[in-house]
Amino acid sequence: MPRLPKDCTARQIGEEARKLVHYKISSINWEFHEYTGTDHGIDCVLELIENDEYHNKKIEGQIKGTQKAIKMVTKNAFSYSMEKRTINYGLGSSNAFVLFLVDVINETVYYLPIQDYFIANSKEFDRLENDNETMTIHIPCDNTVCDEDFDLQEIAKSIYVGGATRNLHKAN
Repeated sequence: MPRLPKDCTARQIGEEARKLVHYKISSINWEFHEYTGTDHGIDCVLELIENDEYHNKKIEGQIKGTQKAIKMVTKNAFSYSMEKRTINYGLGSSNAFVLFLVDVINETVYYLPIQDYFIANSKEFDRLENDNETMTIHIPCDNTVCDEDFDLQEIAKSIYVGGATRNLHKAN
């Protein structure tokens, strides 16, 4: 009998996560583009639509899925371990770079704008410099993708300057 490729749980979780992000994003406000090819850190781009027009306002997204229980670190936030190379890649973008963490069991899509997180928590830059390949970040429980996505729309309008350094700031 010939040996055939095997499916794996990680692929299934990833597929479910991408499907849920696309499903939860309002097509009234967003054009969803999924990236294909080699994954360097961006899985999708969301382009904002305002007054039925495209203004080149975008969010670059990294989609991660999980079936594990969300670990609360405070009553308002939970932790997630993310690869530093992906964080550094995102910090280098002038567009908003957002982690979309998908709880595939509960079909909830959480988001964290990476540049805003580091601007608000500048001491996190120190942790990027140690030898670990991953670091724990904290995602607010209220950051969920839903029809009322005003916060995501504002994030898409942001332009970032300074890259993966303490000089990172919003230009607008």
